[in-house]
Amino acid sequence: MPGSGKGELAKIFQELGIKVITMSDVLRERYYKEAKEGERLMDFAMRMRKLYGKGVVAKMSIEKLSKDEKIVVFDGVRNWEEIEEFKKLGEVIIIAVHSPPKLRYERLLKRGRKDDILTIEGLIKRDWEELEMGIGNVIALADYVLVNDSTIEEFKNKAIELIKRLL
Repeated sequence: MPGSGKGELAKIFQELGIKVITMSDVLRERYYKEAKEGERLMDFAMRMRKLYGKGVVAKMSIEKLSKDEKIVVFDGVRNWEEIEEFKKLGEVIIIAVHSPPKLRYERLLKRGRKDDILTIEGLIKRDWEELEMGIGNVIALADYVLVNDSTIEEFKNKAIELIKRLL
C-alpha cells in the first residue's frame, strides 16, 4: 500500500546491485505522454488497465529489462494479473511490505511527492482505489511480509536479513 515502505525496500535492493524497476515511474512516463487534460494518475492507471488489461503496467515494465539481468525487483505491483505477466519471465517471489494505515498516512503527508494526496480523507479514498485494483490479493498471497511499523533502521535490518536468505 502507498507509504508502507516499498520504496525503501527497493533502495536496499539497489544498494546491493540488483536492478529495480519502479512500476509507478513506468506508468508516470506514459501518463505524461498520454493523459487526458486534468486526469489524475490513478484515473489514468485505471483507464490503461481497462483498455489494455490489468497486466498492462507489468508488460510496460518488462519492456525496460535488458536481456542479461538474472534478478530484477519490480516495485509497486498492484494486482495478480501483473504477477502472472512476471511469471512468464521465470520464478517470482512476492515480498509485501505492511504498515498500519495511520503510520502510512503520516509518512505520505510528510513525503510531499508532487502527485501525493495531502488529506486523510483523500488517502483513505486512495487506499480503497488501490484495493479495488487488486493489491489486497497480492499482499494476501505474498511469499514474505515485512512489517514496517518502527524505525527505518529496524526496517532495513529486517529487509537485509530477508534478502540474504533469498539470495
